[in-house]
Amino acid sequence: MLIEERIGPFYPFRFRNFRLFFIGQLISVAGTWMQQVAESWLVYHLTQSATWLGIVSGTGALCYVAFAFAGGQVADRYPRRNVLLITQTAAMLLAFTLAFLAWPHSPIPIQPWHIALMAGLLGIVRAYTMPSQQAFVTDMVDDRRALPGAIALNSLRFNLARFIGPALAGFVLVQQGAEACFFWNGISFLAVILSLLLMRMENQSVKPHRQPIKEGLTYVLRTRSVLQVIVLIATASLLLWPVTTLLPVFAQLFHVGKQGYSTMVSTNGLGAALAGLSLAWFGLRIPRRYTIFAGAIGLGLSSLMFISAASYRLALACLLLIGFCMILCGISANTFVQEQVPDALRGRVMALYTLVFNALQPVGGLLIGLSADHFGAPRAVAINALLGIGLISLVIFWLSPQRHRVGVQPASASPPLSEGQGED
Repeated sequence: MLIEERIGPFYPFRFRNFRLFFIGQLISVAGTWMQQVAESWLVYHLTQSATWLGIVSGTGALCYVAFAFAGGQVADRYPRRNVLLITQTAAMLLAFTLAFLAWPHSPIPIQPWHIALMAGLLGIVRAYTMPSQQAFVTDMVDDRRALPGAIALNSLRFNLARFIGPALAGFVLVQQGAEACFFWNGISFLAVILSLLLMRMENQSVKPHRQPIKEGLTYVLRTRSVLQVIVLIATASLLLWPVTTLLPVFAQLFHVGKQGYSTMVSTNGLGAALAGLSLAWFGLRIPRRYTIFAGAIGLGLSSLMFISAASYRLALACLLLIGFCMILCGISANTFVQEQVPDALRGRVMALYTLVFNALQPVGGLLIGLSADHFGAPRAVAINALLGIGLISLVIFWLSPQRHRVGVQPASASPPLSEGQGED
């Protein structure tokens, strides 16, 4: 009991490698959010089309899907730090390329298809990044009891960046233009590359054989509780997360311009960061099934509130709630899946999870963009929200006979890493 009492929400920061990665990723992901805000604004500025917003995100998704399982194999076979060093360097070069194309004096004036092409290439890079990054958490902490906190803090880091990045983008976009956002994103990758180089890691050998993808897929299909949570996340990613794709359209409807648009994205990120912090403090005290379900249903309801907002300030309050619910559901589901996965299958199972989580959202973005062009953005969001609430309610009903399996025990009661399964 005395040992358990010392395990607090910030216990993972005792591990040097985790501290380095947290700081490096915080800076890098803030830069990535700067680029994402500027990219969406630039696409809409060039095309005045919600469909093109969906095309850009959909291109990235298709490329991600094509390489996601290969990325999982790489994560299970090769040292994950080396994989991340390569992928982060590639992402940095893509950011600098986009900055060059968007530069007003560039010999190649930027076109929407250039942005879609860069999104596709970045999708390939992310397919190799995400499984290794998810699984890398277990390489950075030496105590299994730290893993739930590390997962929550990892998500908190992402969502702090999601708040900071758009806030910076609002200033840079107005003062210096989209090309500056892309350039500073490229610079930000130096932080995570440096953090990886400074880590002290045990020598990790290359596994002699390719790891069959089928093993990870078979594990998910045979582990009913994991399969059910992944289906819920798939539904939310396809129908509810893409609401934020239309924020440039809503910024125009509210007549708030670049600064107002970046404030909308940043407010959404603030809500997400608050959810991550709340789960870091209180997550172990609440059964994860409750936070998964509450976040998913709350996301649909808050989306309906958003399109009903009579003023820009009310819309911002709804975006805060949307961001909170997104991450309440997302972190809880991520943590649950990671707590079930054996170490030997970690990369491949997380490849499937990240495929569902990251690929379906852009596909949903393409669909909601087409819907918005035909029916208007508010009606498109309403259709998605109502469908999402209905389908997620069915998934929850499906989960109900297995509730005793979805609520897992806090990892603080688990044995050390060397004695059991990993949890990334």
